[in-house]
Amino acid sequence: MDRSKIKQKLIDFTTTGVQEFLSQNPDLEFYAFAYSCNAEDAQVNLCFNTIQDFEKTLNRYKNGRYSEYYSLDEAVKGLKYNIGDWEYMCFDTINVLSEEELNKIFNDLPDDDYKSWKLFVEELMELFCECLLEFRESEIYKTIPKIENFVSFCIDHDEDFEDAEQRMLRVENKKSERK
Repeated sequence: MDRSKIKQKLIDFTTTGVQEFLSQNPDLEFYAFAYSCNAEDAQVNLCFNTIQDFEKTLNRYKNGRYSEYYSLDEAVKGLKYNIGDWEYMCFDTINVLSEEELNKIFNDLPDDDYKSWKLFVEELMELFCECLLEFRESEIYKTIPKIENFVSFCIDHDEDFEDAEQRMLRVENKKSERK
């Protein structure tokens, strides 16, 4: 796996995708941007959400079948960072490795009950986090209309927001230690 090639590919994709999205949606202000990943497929989806869209979703859920559940702060936070409920989820998608490349990586791994595959997937998620950290330093990132407590994060499809936050902090700390 060529980390630098993947990194450049994802950062270029993110820059272009976000720039196009912002030009098509100039009146929106966001509370979050995310890489929503399916790391086992080496896939990254670009996602945004606004407070107004979150509040619409929250109101719909509060007035629905599970209304009592969404009176809990933890449930509201979970909904706020659940990309599957975002208005602008997956507005652009990239697979940083082809199916053939993934198959080769998988076939070259030792037969160890998927331990090596899980390590590979986590390594890929960390690489995606590194890309997001670099994107945060870009000019296009600075132009994103953001609310005061704007967050950006990288999350795998089966993951909780808190786990994604912990990985992001870990990768950020590694980056700081290397400087």
